[in-house]
Amino acid sequence: MTTSRWFEALAGTGINFVAGVPCSYLAPFFAACESLPPTALLRATREDHAVAACAGAWLGGRSPLAVMQNSGLGYCLETLSSLHILYRMPLPMLVSDRGAASDFEEHRFLGQRARALLDLFEIPWREGAPGEEASLARWLVAAAREARCPAVLLVGREEAP
Repeated sequence: MTTSRWFEALAGTGINFVAGVPCSYLAPFFAACESLPPTALLRATREDHAVAACAGAWLGGRSPLAVMQNSGLGYCLETLSSLHILYRMPLPMLVSDRGAASDFEEHRFLGQRARALLDLFEIPWREGAPGEEASLARWLVAAAREARCPAVLLVGREEAP
């Protein structure tokens, strides 16, 4: 089984439902998700689908996590606004922080604006750091639950441990 520092850290917070659009930066995370029961993982085709599924999971008593790349934030802002923000549904989000000069253009464009989008929508966020996975995972889940809104952890490419 593939291991993922982010998966282990987030599993330790009680997350029991993951919905997301796979991203190469988070390949170890998604590989580790294969160990989840089939009803605890949704590989979505679009980010708004993942976010909506997390709303349903939360309403059903689960502790969801949405996972995507930062270029997908634009796809799900309407769903975040009309469900999670409007109805005060907590949603921890693990978002790959793409946008390096060597990355594809769509990642560079949105990657440079992801933080501004999160600030505009008043979504709390932090940047991930190697070695701080456990404390940042705890922050992410607590921030979403306490404020009853989405919270985002922006993370770089995850290398398998």
